[in-house]
Parts: sequence; C-alpha cells; structure tokens
Amino acid sequence: STPFPSAGLLTTMRSSAAVAAAAVVAVACVLGGVDANQVDKCPSVMPGVCQPSATLIKTLPNVGVEGCCAACQADERCAAYTVNAGVSHCYLHANWVAIANRSDCTSGKIRQPKPPPQPKPAPEGAKNVFLIIVDDLRPDIAVYGQNVHTPGLDLLASRSTVFNRAYCQQAICGPTRNSFLSGRRPQRTQCWNFIDNFREVGPDWQSFPGYFKNNGYLTLGSGKTYHPGLPPQDDGSWSWSPDRPYEDKGDGPWIRPASIPKGSSVVMPDVTPASNHSHYSDGANLEVILADLDYALENSSKPFFLAYGIHKPHLRWHVPLEMWDMYPATEEIALPKHEEGPTGMPPIAFTYEMDGMSSFGVFGQQVQIPFPAHNTSLPDNVTRTMRKGYYSAVSYTDYLVSKVMSRLTDKKLLDNTIVALIGDHGWQLGEHNIWGKHTNFELGTRVPLIISVPGAKAQIRDELVESVDLYPTIASLAGLPPPPDLDGTDLSPLVLNTQGFKNKTAVFSEYPRCPPDLSKPWTDTTSCIKTDRHKFAVMGYSVRSDDYRYTVWLHWDGPNLVGDFSKPPVGVELYAHNGDDESDFDKYENVNLANDPAFSQVVAEHHAMAIKQWSKQ
Repeated sequence: STPFPSAGLLTTMRSSAAVAAAAVVAVACVLGGVDANQVDKCPSVMPGVCQPSATLIKTLPNVGVEGCCAACQADERCAAYTVNAGVSHCYLHANWVAIANRSDCTSGKIRQPKPPPQPKPAPEGAKNVFLIIVDDLRPDIAVYGQNVHTPGLDLLASRSTVFNRAYCQQAICGPTRNSFLSGRRPQRTQCWNFIDNFREVGPDWQSFPGYFKNNGYLTLGSGKTYHPGLPPQDDGSWSWSPDRPYEDKGDGPWIRPASIPKGSSVVMPDVTPASNHSHYSDGANLEVILADLDYALENSSKPFFLAYGIHKPHLRWHVPLEMWDMYPATEEIALPKHEEGPTGMPPIAFTYEMDGMSSFGVFGQQVQIPFPAHNTSLPDNVTRTMRKGYYSAVSYTDYLVSKVMSRLTDKKLLDNTIVALIGDHGWQLGEHNIWGKHTNFELGTRVPLIISVPGAKAQIRDELVESVDLYPTIASLAGLPPPPDLDGTDLSPLVLNTQGFKNKTAVFSEYPRCPPDLSKPWTDTTSCIKTDRHKFAVMGYSVRSDDYRYTVWLHWDGPNLVGDFSKPPVGVELYAHNGDDESDFDKYENVNLANDPAFSQVVAEHHAMAIKQWSKQ
C-alpha cells in the first residue's frame, strides 16, 4: 500500500457532491503544483486526498499530477492515482478506497476498478480445505525427529504426507506469504520487504484463497494468513467471501498478553488460569475460525476454504504455564553444538539482529545480540531459557492445532476435508549463533509442510519441494485444475503416490541485505523490511540441491530489481549436505567449502543454476 499513515481514514466514501465540490476548488486554486490547465486535462482531481489503503500498481518517482494522471490513463489496470508532493511520488492504484485528508496529496479517479471475477460453481465432489499457516515454525515437531511435545501435530501427521525437505522462498513473514499465497516467487511478486505486496504487480492475479472463492467455495479466515497490510485489508474481496468478516484479533496482544506486564522478558510463562487461552489473540482467532466453520456447515451449501493463521511461535515467547512445564528445568535444556558462524562464512551471510532487536531482556537480564563478531554467543543460561521458550511456544501452537483437529473430527469432516499446515519460514535457536530467520541457511529456509487428504496414505517424502508449491498442490487435490501461470509445482502425485512427478534438481530461496557500508555488514540490523526495494545493497540467492547448499551474495541492480551477476560477488558459500536426513539441526552448514579447489566444479554447477533461475524476468 502507499506509504501514508492510516490515521484520519474516513469510514465511508465522500458523497458525490463533496467530490464535485473538491473538483471545483481544484480548478480555482494551485496546490502542490496543480494549476487550472492541468486540472482541465485530469478529471476528478481532488487536492488534499490520499489513498493509503488502495491497491498499489506502480510507484513513479518525481512525477507531477498531470504526468501521474496520464500514466494512469495509459494503464488499463489503473483506476485512480495519487501524487504525494511531500515525497515527490506518483502512485497508480487498481481501486479507490479508504480516502484520507492530507494537504500534501492530490488524487483522482480515472475509471471504474475492475471487479473480482464472478465465482463459478464448485466442481462436483470438491473437497473442503482447512489451511493452517504458522509463523516462525521450523520443523521442531516430533514427526520430524525432534524431542518436542506436539501430540496435536503428530495426530495430523499420522494421517498425512509429511514433506521432510520443504523450503520457503524468503525467510521473513511478509515476502514468503506474498509468495506462497500468490503462487509466485519473489522475483515475480517483487516483494522482499514490508513495504510492497503482490497486488502492485499482479492486481488481477487469483490468490490462493481467491482461486477457491472464484470456483464456488466459501472462503473465510482468521489470524495471520497474509502479513498485516500486505496486501491491504488481508486482500479483501479478492480473497475472502463477504459472508463473515476476516478477523485477526490484534497484531499486539499475541506479542504480550494483557496478563503479562509490559516491558517484561521476551520469554515468560503466563500463570493466568484459562481454559481456552482466549486472552491470547491466537486463542481468540481460534474461536473465530471455529465459528466460521460452524457458519460454513449451517448456512452455506458451498464447500469451504478456511484459513487459520497462528502467530506463535513468533516472538515474544509468552506462553501458558502448562506448556512451559512440559519441558525439563531450564538448566537441563541442551545448548546448540555450534554457537558460531560457519568457518569461512562471508560476513554478509550473517544476521546481526533478532527480529530487528540488537538487545533484549530475559528475566531481568539485558543481553546484546552478537555483533560485530559472529562468535560472541549469548550466556548459556540465556540460550537455554530462550530455547525452552521457543519449544513451549511450539507446544502452544500444537494445542491450537489439536483443537482444530478435534472439531473437524467431531463434525465428521475429515473424510471430505484436506487439512494442510505450513510454517512460513524457519528459525535459528542459537545454531551458528543466530537468533531468528533473515538468512539463507538451512534452518532459516526449511519449513514443515504437512498435507492430509481423505483416502491418501500417511507417508514421509524426501523429495525437494517448496512453499510456492502449496497453492497448485491443494487446488489439484481439491479437484480444481491449478491456474497455468503459477510458479509452483503440483505435488499431488507425491501425495497420492501416482505417476507423473519429475523430481526437482534444486529449490531456491533469496534474502536481501541493506548495510549502509558493505565493509561493515553488522550495521544492517533492520533486515531490509523498511528499505525501498530499489535501494537494497546486496541480494543473496541460495540454491539447495540434494547434496549441497550454494549461496551467492550479489550487488543489487536497483533499477532492474535483480542481483547483478556481471559483477564479482560480495560473498559465496557452499555447504555439503551429503547423507543429511534433516533430523540433526546442528550437524550441517558449519564449514564453507566455496573456496576449496576440490569443490570448484560443484560451485560452478550451482552458480549456473542460480543464473538460470534468477535471470528469468
């Protein structure tokens, strides 16, 4: 969405009389470079009007009202435009929504926005879909060989295909969700930060839930599916049916429930007794999605597509005491085996923050995230406390999943409902001395992917797959032909054990870097989330094959929004994964082999794969 504050948004559109009056005023005055001649050439010019929640198609720097109007007229996707004199930018919008009063803005309507496509009837025998998206969940689940208390997830896995080697396209919330919920890779969505969203380049794309809506499904959701605001309003009518509002019970309480004092530790067991934990927004959002399920069964003849986004185990790890008590005493929690960056790692590969924090508090102890050195690990007691907090948060997520499974079982829906669960990206719990995602390492990019289909046998698959494959796979399994313009691969032959799947040679992830000074990469503590995508410094492209991970860090070509393969790389990494069954989170990616002459051919082969993948426009 356009970068204006949301304060002052009007809840209703102005009346036609007010709009006409604004146009008359525009003809009579000069504001922000608008004169009468320009106004005559641009219909419905409205000084003082911004559109912070409109769907953005394109941003044009240093373009005035006349030029912005002309650009909108020339682009059939454009319904309205805004010029913000304060930043000298022109914004082209696919719709006209949520007007705000700002003296430095001038907006105008050009044409009626293109409406979402009219739904078609659902195909006969179409299966229901219940999608669960979990924030910051790495495969720390018992079925993946980990010693974590996850009976609810284990129950789901016991009737599912569990993908052991699934990888996200970027290890951060907004971009990865823009990718797998649109079915396109970041190089097509052009979303690598918390500013842009896929509707800017694909205003007519059918989103994952939107495709089901357009094919006769009732689509409802709650919690964090899309990252908040990306796209605006959780994609509104493009993704969701109008029957019930999309709800997320807050992007704040999930960080700190009201029962936990403000400013307290990032890890904190919550002693408040609660039978359903609805004082956490994840618990409140669970109540919403279960009410949506009841509505779908009682008031709709359509098959349903329900999406439930769970915030935990995202920081902060404020969890019910019962989950905290599932684990041993803190001093018994194991430490990572390798609490330093890989030997020979280029400094640009390391992340020098934890979700944007360079320091944080743990039970009254203030600690600093390691920088500028990658080998200054946290005190052991802090590391153990943090790891216990994450495991407890995973168990809280498991509790929520078990409630979903119980309701689907009670309603006798599992014989006609696909249940899919995916983590949006991984997380590092002190391995490599990293706390968080924001990397191209295995633990940052590898995600749990579990798909339960009625009648399909339970199994674990070791093929390389990607988050972007989820959309076409679920569409196919539900009985819908996947849209032809998606980047993902239909994995249904793997789920159903049928012929026709060609194994991937490699899977692909990427992450930008934004240090003000490349010689001091530890100065990048924002993970690029608020950096204009044209102003990134470096992009890391990562290729994961069966036996290796290769990552090349390239200078960023801002005008073309692509890493520059013509210049010498900022850094290169190669890690061996021979014999890796993925059960040991500490064993691999500890020695960079990129400069070892014995692996020069491997480096060349993987570099060629990177060029082939990211030279696509």
